[in-house]
Amino acid sequence: MRFTDRSTLIALLLAAAVSGCRGEPPGPADQLVDGWIEAAGGAGAWKQVHDLRYTVTTVWFDSSGTEVRRRPRFVWGEKRPQRARIERDEAEGHYVQAHDGRGTIWATLNGEPLPPDHKATAEVLYVAGDVMYWIGLPYKLRDPGVNLRYIPADSTGYAGVMVSFGEGVGIHSDRYFYYFEEGSPFPVEVHYIEEGRTNVSRTKWTDFGEAGPLSYVGTRTYYDERGVTRKQLIISDVEINPDVDDAMFLPPAGGES
Repeated sequence: MRFTDRSTLIALLLAAAVSGCRGEPPGPADQLVDGWIEAAGGAGAWKQVHDLRYTVTTVWFDSSGTEVRRRPRFVWGEKRPQRARIERDEAEGHYVQAHDGRGTIWATLNGEPLPPDHKATAEVLYVAGDVMYWIGLPYKLRDPGVNLRYIPADSTGYAGVMVSFGEGVGIHSDRYFYYFEEGSPFPVEVHYIEEGRTNVSRTKWTDFGEAGPLSYVGTRTYYDERGVTRKQLIISDVEINPDVDDAMFLPPAGGES
């Protein structure tokens, strides 16, 4: 069965990753990633990006696959130094989360600074890393400290790449599994296990879009073990090099953490 085979394969690969070496010689994994990069605009595309902005809308579904809620987040980011600002509305008001790329993180609710131990402040670096990583794929798979391991085709016919991170890169215990359909340079499914957890999150990737010199994943659909859609991340309104104002990443008076 699909999930049994895939879960077993992931478990074996995780065991190998723990005991294996940190790097792999050029091989099938590199070929898949390089093919994706080339199809997404080439290695030089990401180098042309200085700053960006986009909208990512989260859509939640109930256990029957019926949509129950959606919420947009508005993202501004810069590459050097890497920093991000995220705005969203919740029932309690308007949140802003940001960091300046030089060690200062901050968050506000309805314009009022939040303390360092507030959840919105504490998760700034994690959220900011996510929003830059989502738009920076596949190029960021060639960052220093990113390890690639080939996954042979299983009963589904998908071959793939397991991605893990070296010390100081991302969250070290995260593991990602990118699956490619034969004949397509883009991954069709991506599974991951985060922060040392044992449960596997499964996503399908569709609606690849283009903005400026690069391509990006338009829709990530999360589904459960029954194949029912439970969540989507939809990226839209992507602008590359809009000349984001540096002041957007600086905290308001009294808002530094």
